[in-house]
Amino acid sequence: MAPKIWDVLSESKRIIYTQPRHYLTLSLIFLLPLSFFSLVYNLVLKHLQQQQPPTNPTNITSLSLLFLLFSSILSHGAFISITYSVYHFYFNQPIKLKEAIKSISTSFFPLLATDIVTFVIIFFIFFLLTLLIGVVLILITYLGDINLATHPMFIYMVLMLVLLPLVVYLLINLSLVKAIVVVESVWGFEPLRRSWKLVRGMKRLILSISFLFGSLQLVLVWITRYSLEKHGELADEEFGKDKDGAASSLIPI
Repeated sequence: MAPKIWDVLSESKRIIYTQPRHYLTLSLIFLLPLSFFSLVYNLVLKHLQQQQPPTNPTNITSLSLLFLLFSSILSHGAFISITYSVYHFYFNQPIKLKEAIKSISTSFFPLLATDIVTFVIIFFIFFLLTLLIGVVLILITYLGDINLATHPMFIYMVLMLVLLPLVVYLLINLSLVKAIVVVESVWGFEPLRRSWKLVRGMKRLILSISFLFGSLQLVLVWITRYSLEKHGELADEEFGKDKDGAASSLIPI
């Protein structure tokens, strides 16, 4: 019988409580800087986009690439060290912080290579599928004498009905790829094959977990964006008041 989502959450809680300082330290090393860099990146990007005269697009591209590099290093480091720690806990071999961080050096590049392989495969799948849908829509337009330009919602619905189930299906079947790279020290196509095999009988559980944490992540993103926009509006208002006050002080009485 497959475990339920509450079993997974309670087991995760138990694992964290066995070594709370260990996982807290890993979070402070990797996840806190990642959150900080994300906040700074959004603020700087918004400032550059609103700057007059417009900023050179090369600067924005360089900033985005730099953020992508930092976020990749930190997120991969967090995943590898935490996965390695949890794996050894199940075998009653709790590891120290130094060993968890040291595991990054052996799994980082295999994980990065596997991510690239996965991206290329998924890209070609969606490219071919989108091409096929485009051919079908062109045939409908010419053979059925239907002007799809006047019915854009029809195109969106077709794309969503076809692509959304495929996205969910791939995410579920490939959900264990990264963990397999860290635990089994394999990379390339082998983790994809292993993940596809191991998720059998667990797909509903994986879907439930993905939906739960995906929803929480969307809520956090919305709160962050709302706070940033509100902060920006307040800053603009304060700046406007200061500028008006400075201008009025120059008016002779």
